Amino acid sequence: MTQTPLNQSIFRLVAGLVILTALTTFINVWIATDEQTREKLERDLSIAENVLQRVLQSREDLLYISASVLTADFGFKQAVASSDKGTIDSALFNHGQRINADLMALVSLTGSSITSVPAALKMDQEFPYPQAIESVIKNGGYTSLMMLNKQLYQVIMLTVDAPTPIAIALVGFKLGDPILAQLKDITKLETTLQVYSRQNEIFKISTLPAPLVEQALAQINERPSWLSITITQDTPYVSQQFTLSDALEHQTIITLSEDAQLLFADFNSLQFSITALGIIVILLATFLAALFSRRISKPLVVLADIAKRIAVGDYTKDAVVETKTTEVSLLSKAFSKMQSNVQTREEKIIFQARHDVLTSLYNRQHVETLLEQKFNDNDNFVAIGINIFGFRGINDVFGYHNGDRCLEELAQRLSKFDGIAARLTGGELLWIPSQQPSQESIESIKSTLEAPINAIDVIINIKVALGLIYCPKDANNAEQVFKRLNIVLDEAQITRRFVLAFDSRLEERYSRRLSIITELKNTLDHRQEELSLNYQPKLDIQEGKVTHVEALIRWTNTSLGFVSPEDFIAVAEQAGFIEAITHWVINRAIKDAAIFRDAEVDVSIAINLSAKDIMNPTLLPRVLELLKANNLNTQCLSFEITEGDLVKDHNKAITHLQAFRDNGFEIAIDDFGTGYSSMAYLQNLPVNTLKVDKSFVLNLHENQGDQKIVKTVISLAHSFDMNVVAEGIENIQALTLLAQWGCELAQGYYICKPTSADKLISWYKDNLTTKWL
Repeated sequence: MTQTPLNQSIFRLVAGLVILTALTTFINVWIATDEQTREKLERDLSIAENVLQRVLQSREDLLYISASVLTADFGFKQAVASSDKGTIDSALFNHGQRINADLMALVSLTGSSITSVPAALKMDQEFPYPQAIESVIKNGGYTSLMMLNKQLYQVIMLTVDAPTPIAIALVGFKLGDPILAQLKDITKLETTLQVYSRQNEIFKISTLPAPLVEQALAQINERPSWLSITITQDTPYVSQQFTLSDALEHQTIITLSEDAQLLFADFNSLQFSITALGIIVILLATFLAALFSRRISKPLVVLADIAKRIAVGDYTKDAVVETKTTEVSLLSKAFSKMQSNVQTREEKIIFQARHDVLTSLYNRQHVETLLEQKFNDNDNFVAIGINIFGFRGINDVFGYHNGDRCLEELAQRLSKFDGIAARLTGGELLWIPSQQPSQESIESIKSTLEAPINAIDVIINIKVALGLIYCPKDANNAEQVFKRLNIVLDEAQITRRFVLAFDSRLEERYSRRLSIITELKNTLDHRQEELSLNYQPKLDIQEGKVTHVEALIRWTNTSLGFVSPEDFIAVAEQAGFIEAITHWVINRAIKDAAIFRDAEVDVSIAINLSAKDIMNPTLLPRVLELLKANNLNTQCLSFEITEGDLVKDHNKAITHLQAFRDNGFEIAIDDFGTGYSSMAYLQNLPVNTLKVDKSFVLNLHENQGDQKIVKTVISLAHSFDMNVVAEGIENIQALTLLAQWGCELAQGYYICKPTSADKLISWYKDNLTTKWL
């Protein structure tokens, strides 16, 4: 590519801009002047048209006054009545002289000409426009333009009444050259008058010479261009036409024409002046541009080099250039300031592009780049995902500002350790230590991260889950790292194993959980027939009969087959489907309770509730409404809630559980002994039953430790007036021990496996007289 010296480029630029400016000015002035000229033309033609209309109207008014005076004259009426032609002619002549009328005539009511002055109408000749005669007789008068004796007249016709009409008087002014000349003097426009009959021209007069009339008529409604006026000169006139009259089978047309050369004379003069001035300015500007370009070319070359360095991010050299030109000196200083500002903004933008706004740790995008770099360098490293356990609960309980405070504090603690730290999502962080830490150091780091956080007016105790990905063994790219961190942290949250390394089996379980979520949602929305309830009896040990059953949900999916409740209930709680499942279970259980009642199966159905269900204020009214609709009392249902769920929000749990108790429902704590509760804590809860976890009962007949625990729980429960349910009864020995210790209810395979509602009815009736002990 050919290079052009800077001074030539500047010269061309300045000269080009000046030429462009001059041309732009010339075009704008031309457009504006041309527009003004056209507007003047429109205005002149419009004014001329109005003047013509006013002149004709004035003449018409004069005709009307004159005709009215004539027809009102008594002597004239007497002459008409007596058919005194001499008197009539004298009256017409004298009246016409007074008003300078061009035609005075008298016509009979039958349309025959009586007389005219001058003799434009022959005596006894039929009037050429019978429709005019009819209009006069009907309306008393008529005015129009008429062709009479090959001459155009402006005519008014009135009846001569004595007192009824006896004749018609006609007064007319000739429309000829004198009136057109008069109009030209007023409007300064050439005027052409034409009369057409059945599209054939029968009359024409004009103020223009005969050779120019056709040229003017050819330009009707045409707007001349600047080229046609100044160069080709093929548009001598600009014309506008309008219809003056269209009556009596005659169309009278007026054409107004203006001399185009005179109209555009000032415009052409102005254009010439502007053109000459523009040429002078262009020549002067190009000369000055040449001088200017030479003067600033050298410093501009230096500034151009500086700009190139800044463009590639080189900010090491000073951007100040020595020059005697003030403007170039200012430009040089501006370059220096620009270099400094660009450097500062670039550093800020790079920081913002790479770091999280809240924590100032690396963001996900940048840490992905760093991970890929490590993989490309074949590094062996461990990626540790850090998740605040129950972070959503912290936001809900303490507010989002305190949740952000927890993240900020956790990020500060993490940034003190060697390595790379980043924030991946809401409450999930990533730490890549410089060296692989030992298990002991990981536990120590976890303890440091879990130190209480001082927020606004509150101290927040947090617990974190750590997921470990050993690279490249567990992952060989950044995408796999992020995916498997999600898997291992999800597993840690579910299993409460707060330090967990990745294993391929975790990914299989994660995939299955995802499948369970998808299929469970479809089932709840569209295929609820896949769900069913089984019932496991609870034996009243003292009375020897079944008084309670536990409702156990079952799900057999078309794609996944049978899915254990232990698998899909936990997933449902995590995915937010548990309320929908609870609603289905309650609806089904209440329908089955009505069936049990009708079959005389006297049992209370226990339904398992999650903590989210208990905290839902709409659940209890819904249950009461369904019971009422099925004509059932509250004794046919009872509820079980897991011990660990109650500990999360003690006060709120008490309030909601008390509402259930006040309405007559039994409340049991499920899986007692596996959580954190104490009897002192439980005595404040409005519950009346403890359900001993089956892990303490399965080997009760041979494990003395389990025997001590169960016996103690039963004793303590009784001291608080609570009943006890033992689940996991597999043999007669365990049932015998529980009976000896005073346990109220027993549940397990020894008594009956979970079964469908219809089979339960049969089993219940078959075992009414069974001796269990």
